[in-house]
Amino acid sequence: MAARVRPHPFEIAIDNLGRVVVVRVQGEVDAATASLMGEAVNRQLRRRRRVVLDLHDVDFMDLHGLAVLIRATRQARTEGGSFSIARPAECVRRLVALVHAEGDIKILPDGSDPLDAA
Repeated sequence: MAARVRPHPFEIAIDNLGRVVVVRVQGEVDAATASLMGEAVNRQLRRRRRVVLDLHDVDFMDLHGLAVLIRATRQARTEGGSFSIARPAECVRRLVALVHAEGDIKILPDGSDPLDAA
C-alpha cells in the first residue's frame, strides 16, 4: 500500500517585482479555494499589471481552478493586461490538456522561473 502524501495547505503569496507581479499558489485549487485565487489574480489584472501565476506547488486543480485561468486569460486580452502561468504542476498540465486549452492559456517554457518573466 502506497503512503499517502499530505497536500500543501492552501496558500497564496504575491511578489510585486516592479514590471511583473507573481502570484504563487500552493495546495488544492477547487470549489472552496478557486475564488480566492481568482480574486488575487483579478486584483492585479484590474491594475493592468503583467501577472504570472506560479502553480508549481498545486497538488490538485478542478474545473473551478481552470475557469479562473480561462477568465484571467480573457480579461488580460480585453483589458490590456498580461497573464501567463509558470511551472504548472502535472495536475494542472493534465487539466489544461484535457480541455485542449494549451493554445489559449499562455504557459511559460518548462523550467523557467516566474522571476525570469520580469
